[in-house]
Amino acid sequence: MTPNKITADNARRYRDSLKLKIFGTINFPYSIVPDSVITRVDVIEHYPSFPYTPIMYPAGNLDSIDKFVIKLSDNLVDFPENVKAYLFHPHNSNGKLFIYHSGHCAGVATSEDIVANGKGEEPGLVIPALVAKGYTVLAVPMINYHSQIPIGYNCGYNGHDDLFADGNYPYPMALFFKPLIASLNKLGRQNYSDIYMTGLSGGGWTTSIYPAIDSSISMSFPVAGSWPIPVRYVYYPTVGDGEQSYPSIFNDLLDYHEIYSLACLAPARKMLQINNRYDACCFAGAEPHIFYVDSVAKALNASGGEFRFYLDETDTGHQVTPRALEIMFTYINNQTGYLQQKPADTITNGTLYSYNIKNNFRVNSIADNSVWKYSLLKSPAWLNLDTLTGIISGVAGEGSIFAWQDSVSFKVEDSTGRFVVYNYNLVHKRVEPIVFTKFNDSSAAYLLPHYSASMESINPGSGSFFYFNNPGISVLSMSIENNSVIRLQLSRSLTITDSIGYNGYGSAFPVRYRNGARLDNFGLKPIQLNAVKRTYATAGMIRFNTETGKFEYFNGHDWIDMH
Repeated sequence: MTPNKITADNARRYRDSLKLKIFGTINFPYSIVPDSVITRVDVIEHYPSFPYTPIMYPAGNLDSIDKFVIKLSDNLVDFPENVKAYLFHPHNSNGKLFIYHSGHCAGVATSEDIVANGKGEEPGLVIPALVAKGYTVLAVPMINYHSQIPIGYNCGYNGHDDLFADGNYPYPMALFFKPLIASLNKLGRQNYSDIYMTGLSGGGWTTSIYPAIDSSISMSFPVAGSWPIPVRYVYYPTVGDGEQSYPSIFNDLLDYHEIYSLACLAPARKMLQINNRYDACCFAGAEPHIFYVDSVAKALNASGGEFRFYLDETDTGHQVTPRALEIMFTYINNQTGYLQQKPADTITNGTLYSYNIKNNFRVNSIADNSVWKYSLLKSPAWLNLDTLTGIISGVAGEGSIFAWQDSVSFKVEDSTGRFVVYNYNLVHKRVEPIVFTKFNDSSAAYLLPHYSASMESINPGSGSFFYFNNPGISVLSMSIENNSVIRLQLSRSLTITDSIGYNGYGSAFPVRYRNGARLDNFGLKPIQLNAVKRTYATAGMIRFNTETGKFEYFNGHDWIDMH
């Protein structure tokens, strides 16, 4: 992952840059509107029936449905049909607009909500649930290129790859957002107290991007729609649709984790990304989130913006699940979970590590009395979770030379949808530092401190706090190698009886790790002479020398050309 470039100070400038890549101008296209509006429809185009009769008022809260027709281009070969978006009016309104954007597997957004989210049961899942809560719902589909809009539910890439390959449009990305923008321009963003947005798959992709260019979206919930490019390359190595890897944006300007950040800034807003752990299609898995979620959250520090991630484990489909809806509604109501005490992020090799999730999970409103659910999403093999008690525990290996990091991620949630997904690196600590010399050079000692990859520089004044059993030895100079090893240049060569200690922890010049922590004092300990051999090769080994382009074998002393 690349470092996150977005900050509260530069967010507006990056938004302008993103609009320039999408529209060819930094000016937002507020002038475009639907080509026609048909009010109070009782037919859903490209769907074989009218599925919303059961939720029409007074049986439900749906008052009426309007249809927006948006022409993408006058070129009927490229776009043989116009886009149809549907506006659902609640009888009892909460004054808020909720956008539902569908993916590639639908003729219209309503089809996807019924067949994918509702598993074929009319009237669907997301749209009826939003209407029942009083939201006005704008349902917008993905665009079709070179193809008729299918009837019902039809999966495919909708011709998007050809749209980019043909090069008929200088700003092809703008076409993906035109139906949504035209609809919002017609409705008037100021007519709603809040505008929220969610979407599945391609709609999740749109929900990931659109709030970054339109700051009127105050809260967004992309579902199974995107990962940063390096994460996708490893965990879902398919090219996908042309818009998902458009080089002008994702190679030249911003990656997805930066766009998520931008969707939460200038002004401060919120995004809750939801992916399905067992998704049959894409963006599945228990660990990809650990590579970017905290990068986004860190970029938003002290900005008022918020990014959170939820991993849905309730189904295997490519869908918005009922649990995902619960999570969204709970989040909108500002009911959240947090950890009172964070787990320790270090472990001494050979000792027991334990963290009680249950004792530390808290919510910001009345506690839920149901059984909480715990999931260990990513961990080393030696660490285990008791799903009944919520305790993570295990004994770390006793490795003495290597001190490493283990990635850990766990989730805890209550029945109402308040949750925590927590990621951290568990850093192993050596039982004690190790001091050694290299082959045939006993005038320099090398010290492996308690942690690897933990140091960047050392204060020259620290040298006086290293002491030896032989008062004739002193430290002349020090340096850091490989961010892991302290090199001590000594006043004379060491012998097999020499030992070293350190007592600078409380001094004015302590040896410090990069995070500011101090090196622990340690008493006199033997120095391992000649611990690093002149070569790691043993007699009989064969290698290919990339410089000479020839194979060589090792005779125990030298590498011999085999040609």
